[in-house]
Amino acid sequence: MPNFIDKETYTQADQKLPDIDQLKEQIRCLASDFISMNFEHDSNLPVAAACFQDIRTTLCETRYALLESLAHKTWYLEKTNPPNELAAVFFSRFYADDAALRLYAAAEHLAKAVVYILNIDDNKIKSNRSGSGSRFGTVRKILLQEQPEHPITDAIDTLYKSEEWKSTIDYRDSWVHQQPPLVEGLGVVFKREHRWKRSETGKSYTLGVGSGGDKAQYSIDDLLGFICPALSQFIDKLKIVVEFYIAELSRKGITIQSDCKSDHP
Repeated sequence: MPNFIDKETYTQADQKLPDIDQLKEQIRCLASDFISMNFEHDSNLPVAAACFQDIRTTLCETRYALLESLAHKTWYLEKTNPPNELAAVFFSRFYADDAALRLYAAAEHLAKAVVYILNIDDNKIKSNRSGSGSRFGTVRKILLQEQPEHPITDAIDTLYKSEEWKSTIDYRDSWVHQQPPLVEGLGVVFKREHRWKRSETGKSYTLGVGSGGDKAQYSIDDLLGFICPALSQFIDKLKIVVEFYIAELSRKGITIQSDCKSDHP
């Protein structure tokens, strides 16, 4: 058995992920320098194009991470003889973690693009942001307060409330700010807590040495079960924001062509 993942396995994994080729090309055509030719020097609308380029890069990286996660899982569980569950979980989780982190970043880039598109004042962001809360959540809050009927508001709000999206962000938050969530298949794992346990009478403590650790919070299937849909949902909502942006450019006389040429008045 070769020690590298074959093309067939990657092809199978690729088919399980959304196609982003058309969206990538659409965003690639949004060049902030050419767009700026039609606006005043201090206009924010052209700056949003740079945000979309950042989103494009992060989106490609996220999809690649999930491709590797799915491929490694299949390779070590189904195509390696004998199957290697530890390797499958280790590598699949490694790439799934990366995807969750990048999805969070992509949402922050998207929120900044919306700030530029809709001219949301930075002071308003600061006054509505709670502690270390995300820009994405803060922008959603402002949009719901001020433009509840706007299509971008609906897109941001729908994504924010998605169960798969919330699970992905919760996982990312724990990964960054607390203890990385425990995942099945990686051997004995422990939560960050005191190991001595008070007895039922409350008069003594016991220590369960050799108990086999603590129960994991997730399986690798759990992780992929919400991170993959979260990617698809993000892509769907990103398309809505990109289309709105392109329509705004059209109102200013800028037509973005599929071959990345801009027609200017």
